[in-house]
Amino acid sequence: MADNIFSKVKESASALKDKVSDFKDDIWGDEQKQIIKEFRDSGTDKIKEFLENIGGSSAIFLQSGYELKDVSINLGIPPVIVSTFEFIKDISEEEQKKVLEESKKSPLIHLIISCLLKASNYFDKIKVGSYKMTSVSISLGLTPGININFTK
Repeated sequence: MADNIFSKVKESASALKDKVSDFKDDIWGDEQKQIIKEFRDSGTDKIKEFLENIGGSSAIFLQSGYELKDVSINLGIPPVIVSTFEFIKDISEEEQKKVLEESKKSPLIHLIISCLLKASNYFDKIKVGSYKMTSVSISLGLTPGININFTK
């Protein structure tokens, strides 16, 4: 019986790994290149610019179905900025197009919105039992990353 349970857990983990790999490849395409370009030679000016942009973008984040909850800055070399967004609601494909178009005024905000919308679109594909996506954290730096948080 224990072997049977272990086998099922291995199968589930393998399926989840494949889905996460597909998600990672799809979500970071061109965005990863843009993040690396933005943060390659970044310093305090880039951080200040980022904070000004993100601070004035609450309305567009809400339109995208997310609310900015937390921003943390690692002042290492290079700096890393992590923004955490609470998932509020799904939005229609038409609303997504509108938000993406509006966000083009700021390349950095457009990048964040794009990542958030991709996370929303994949959230149904990554099922983790009875857990639901509650937030998305986006790390911007030379090694960009995205964390999707699930809660029961």
